[in-house]
Amino acid sequence: MEIDTTNNEKELFSRISRGDETAFAQIFHTYSSPLYRNACKLLKSPFWAEEVVQDIFTQLWQRRNSLDKIESPVAYLYRMTTNKALDRMRRQELEVKMQYWLAVQARQNMDGADIAVDLNKLDRLLEEAVNLLPEQRRLVYQLKYRTGLSYDEIADKLTISKNTVRNHLAKALEDIRAYLSKYADAATLLFWLYYFF
Repeated sequence: MEIDTTNNEKELFSRISRGDETAFAQIFHTYSSPLYRNACKLLKSPFWAEEVVQDIFTQLWQRRNSLDKIESPVAYLYRMTTNKALDRMRRQELEVKMQYWLAVQARQNMDGADIAVDLNKLDRLLEEAVNLLPEQRRLVYQLKYRTGLSYDEIADKLTISKNTVRNHLAKALEDIRAYLSKYADAATLLFWLYYFF
């Protein structure tokens, strides 16, 4: 028989709304794994499931002032998981459509010749985009893609969690992609998207 934990979770949410980090840690340790498994079922990707869970708890802390009004904390957490997973799926679909559109554009501009991606231009644009990243995000990106360190190695080197490493990398790639979409031609952007995704 299931134990009704609603009152306990409501009390924890109420404490979190007052800035209680111990209550937050308790919710995190109790629900991060079940929420991860739920996100994994939806996304079929351990990487994106971890990102979703990281976002949920980041957002939970950022919105803590309103948590004491939540009547069913567990349902709230699972609803957040589903919504964020659906957002991620919509974004993936959009990225696939964008890559398809770029491929079509590139083929239309081929005129029977191979697409020549200007690697020097790509290097220059990437360097500009990387230099615009916030310091910690830039460092994580460089350690991963230039030094070739693993997530665990980066986490150890910077004394941050592996999830934080993943978060920085996801945001770094998002920022770089946004920068390239403004300044790169279709062929160059297509090359970069293919290389990283």
